[in-house]
Amino acid sequence: MNIWENIPEPIQNIGCLALEAMLLEANCAPAPGLVDRFNSGAHNDMDIYTFIKSSVALSSYMHNFVYMGYMHKGALDTLLAFIRPLGIEAEAAMFKATKGVNTQKGLIFLMGILCAAAGYVYRKYNIIKSTLVFDAVKIMCQGLVAKELGNLPYDRKLTSGERLYHQYGIRGIRGELEDGLPIIQDIALPAYKKAISLGATDDALLIYTLLSIMTATEDTTIINRHDQDTLIMVQKSAKKLLSNDDILQLDGFDAVKDLDRQFIEQWISPGGSADLLAATHFLYVLENKYNSSIGIDVKA
Repeated sequence: MNIWENIPEPIQNIGCLALEAMLLEANCAPAPGLVDRFNSGAHNDMDIYTFIKSSVALSSYMHNFVYMGYMHKGALDTLLAFIRPLGIEAEAAMFKATKGVNTQKGLIFLMGILCAAAGYVYRKYNIIKSTLVFDAVKIMCQGLVAKELGNLPYDRKLTSGERLYHQYGIRGIRGELEDGLPIIQDIALPAYKKAISLGATDDALLIYTLLSIMTATEDTTIINRHDQDTLIMVQKSAKKLLSNDDILQLDGFDAVKDLDRQFIEQWISPGGSADLLAATHFLYVLENKYNSSIGIDVKA
């Protein structure tokens, strides 16, 4: 039986947009400290080919996250628990494709939730607006920080996210999702749209948005590798680059390349910011592709 039979075209194709977002994020360059098509950034166990293999392995799972969101009959606040087993399967597929390297574990969590939320929103409204997806994510993830980071057993080793929460109160991507992704709403999408309005190339558009995210996010990849002082340095470096709109032109990339070299030398990888970049592209393209006028008044 074909599960996609009689399923609307957007639900069939949203997973493709997620794959596009993952591949564009991995390829855009120069991406300071990150794997891109120029180099492996501050990583010695992965390269662009690892990311391509990982992204392709995750493609079918993104389609299924969308389908599960679209078909979900329960309350929205039960959707995350409903898709969680698929997320575990997706992680296993990633590790199999990369021979044990963690390329996109955080992105599976973030993009899986966004895909499921998009499917749910389309079923309810027959349209997709990013504001509706943000609202859906907020309901899906309500209480997530307290539930997953609040009361932990003392007889096991903590994950990096758990340790950072209990040491510094850093809520990470769970907190961002619980709040409805304010960094994407308030910083990343406006930056993305500004870059488009100024005619930026694909690389300039994505790097400009990445730097904008880096100015504000509590990137747990950076803190886990280093400390909060390093995070503050990264935020200040990104703000300095963004103070000049020359960064939106390819001939203004010299400063970004310098920052890339600095981050590689200091082993700094803004991996959390990279995940948010992929999510930003996904949401922008999703809304512009499926936010057609169909006689429905959707209030943002």
